[in-house]
Amino acid sequence: MTKEKILLYIGSFKAAEMWMHAAHHLTKGPSFIANHELLYGRIYETLAEDFDKLVEKSIYQFDDEDFACPLLISSIASEILKNYESPSNLDEKNIAMLAFVLIVDHMKGAEELRNYLSDINMLTLGFDDFISAAINQYETYAYSLNQYVKGLGYQY
Repeated sequence: MTKEKILLYIGSFKAAEMWMHAAHHLTKGPSFIANHELLYGRIYETLAEDFDKLVEKSIYQFDDEDFACPLLISSIASEILKNYESPSNLDEKNIAMLAFVLIVDHMKGAEELRNYLSDINMLTLGFDDFISAAINQYETYAYSLNQYVKGLGYQY
């Protein structure tokens, strides 16, 4: 059960990274340069770094190399991505709105991972620090996305 749960969280991190990387490639409109590099570019780069840290910490913590298996992770990420509309062929407003939803969901998932590790007495100080710092950064991204969407004249 623990292995499956950890793999689900790892797959979730990969799914968020993949979606935001696509948003980075597909951003358009008058805010292209800022969104391409300063918004989606930063978000997906952070998610890529966090994915890497999560995999390495999981391998160490649970002594299981399956946590780095690209077949398992990509399969799980693919299933998770089915819950979100693709940014392909969307306008800048819809990409931003979906990115906001995804990052908020991702924060909730990271918090669930932290709570799960705590519940099973596997939350080390380093793991706790990593997850807390990640959520802190995701909150900043959620704020930026929310402000951007509001600037387009939309609210959630």
